[in-house]
Amino acid sequence: MIWPVANRYFDGFRRLVLLCSIFLGLDQLFIPWRSAGDIHPVSLVGYLPTALIENKMAFQICTGIFLISTTLWLLKLAPKILSIVSALFFILSTSWYLQNEPFGDHRQSVFSLLLILLALREWGLLQYYFYKTAAVVVLSFYCLAGWEKIFYSGLSWPNGTTLQVFVHSMGYMESYLGRAILHNHNLAVFFQWAILILECGAFVILTGPRFLRWIWLVALVGFHIGIEEIFHYRYYLHLIIVLYLFALPALLERKNVQSR
Repeated sequence: MIWPVANRYFDGFRRLVLLCSIFLGLDQLFIPWRSAGDIHPVSLVGYLPTALIENKMAFQICTGIFLISTTLWLLKLAPKILSIVSALFFILSTSWYLQNEPFGDHRQSVFSLLLILLALREWGLLQYYFYKTAAVVVLSFYCLAGWEKIFYSGLSWPNGTTLQVFVHSMGYMESYLGRAILHNHNLAVFFQWAILILECGAFVILTGPRFLRWIWLVALVGFHIGIEEIFHYRYYLHLIIVLYLFALPALLERKNVQSR
């Protein structure tokens, strides 16, 4: 996998990651606050005093600092200092969010790491391995999800029934694909096997031959469309990053070859 060396491509990736992170920050700023009950640590914030964990204003201030600093970083104002501030406050805000969000959420994990990578790049580090490291971060999100399924359930996970139960309990009843899965067990089995293969083999996009990389990318687009159509989880930000990081360089490379 070869990435463009032009500054325009890096600037585009930088802007895309920062804008996606700002969107996530705004999204979690208005979450429903946690219900009463015992607090079980699920993030770094979970180890803070209870009074601070339950202080919504403190969380909103933390998130506000992230949003302001990242917007200024996006405008290239004091990028070195603000890159550190943005990464730290995004991680803190996300930890707070995960501690108080009722169902748990891992959309922010990839962007936390990408912000750290961008901050390192601002300080002159990772000049030669930036894209490869970013690619590993992004693809690990999918790969670990697939192997986690095998670790906990083995190859019995793609039995169709688990997907049907999940769609029934968490999906939107207006979903056409969701209804098709609920009414066709074989289709549910097919989708589960496809998801397992797609996730476990995610690094094919980075290391595989060109035709396999495109098969995985097209399948990943379909995977995200299915998630949004059934669950409305808003994971499309990850797909945008994947397409920019893997599909766009391949298209640019092909265009350069044809123009020679």
